[in-house]
This record gives sequence, C-alpha cells and structure tokens, in this order.
Amino acid sequence: MYKLEEIRSLTLGTEAETVRINGLSCLIENNSASATVYFKERREDGADVTAENGWALGPGERTAVPLTALELSLCSGAGNTDVRVMILEEL
Repeated sequence: MYKLEEIRSLTLGTEAETVRINGLSCLIENNSASATVYFKERREDGADVTAENGWALGPGERTAVPLTALELSLCSGAGNTDVRVMILEEL
C-alpha cells in the first residue's frame, strides 16, 4: 500500500530536468500526444538522461509499477511536454 506524497507537474523540453525523489517510489505519466519522454536515475553515474541512455515512455503512456529513485532525470524529444510524476510513500 502506498500513500500519495506529492504530484509534480512538469513541462519538459529536450534539456534534462532532475526531480528529487529522495528514495521514495514514483509513477511517471507522459501526457503528450506525440513526444517521447526519457528517464533514468541520475545519481548512479551522475549523467543527465538523453534519448541514448534513458528509458523511453511513449506518448500517452505511464509507468505500470512504482519505481524507486533518489534523483530522477527526465527529458523529452520535443519542447513543452506535459509530464506528471506521482511521488508515493510505501506504508
């Protein structure tokens, strides 16, 4: 069971943005009708996400299971991409 901690509403572009998750779980939702969103944990190698090193989340898709991260790095294949990150605390 999870407790909803916070929902972050992001407008992503092609430059990476880092979201601090602080070891909590999260779900990611790509609300774009055409852009792909890429994400990865940043702390492991210190590198921002790119299309080459990230996991792709297609247009209109969301992660199916909660992911745990400290620093979530996200970017989009296009500008002005609406992305939501739901941060959850496991009970």
